[in-house]
Amino acid sequence: MTPSVTHPLISAYLRDLEMLLHGIDSGERAEVLAGVHEHLDASLQPSASNDDVRRTLAELGSPQSIADEAYAGHPASRPTDPLAGTPVAHPSSPWPPLVACVLNTLMLVPILFLGWLGGHPSEWLFLGPTFTIPWFILLIMTAKSDAWTSTEKSLSILLIPSIVIGLGLATWLVTWLTGWHTLWLRVVTLAAVVAAAWVLGGLVRSARRHAH
Repeated sequence: MTPSVTHPLISAYLRDLEMLLHGIDSGERAEVLAGVHEHLDASLQPSASNDDVRRTLAELGSPQSIADEAYAGHPASRPTDPLAGTPVAHPSSPWPPLVACVLNTLMLVPILFLGWLGGHPSEWLFLGPTFTIPWFILLIMTAKSDAWTSTEKSLSILLIPSIVIGLGLATWLVTWLTGWHTLWLRVVTLAAVVAAAWVLGGLVRSARRHAH
């Protein structure tokens, strides 16, 4: 369920709230998020301005305050501040996801290099095994991250395999249909790398936003 009003501030608010609620039961978490969605739908029009959105979110309260209310009946489900004795949000370290993004970026370099040189379809098959070790480390770093949602983790893990398999199949198909076409492969490879860089940029921003 998503609110009828789509706005970057609302998206960031809901993402932060979902991350803060990770320690409670999934059913209760969904109920809290549904209540926030309903409030936003009732308070904002689809054409709401930035000021309207900010004012409504301020009236609703910070994601932390809503999470505190949700955790009120579950004190053992989240860590507490040893001085204040109050629940605090689980810290999200940016390092595991950032290391995963660096590894993804490093693996994009040989992909771009091979595609630009017009690699033969069989060469793409041998490129995959060379990524085994860095991809395995990437898998561990992604799994350790508590700053990403499950969708973002899937993007991090599947980004390189999908590009390698996709470019390999596309190169084989075009070679079979039309013969060797280096220019076509360069264009497709460049487009794939640019799209991957855009995805990685979003993952980095998400990791930094949820770091405490």
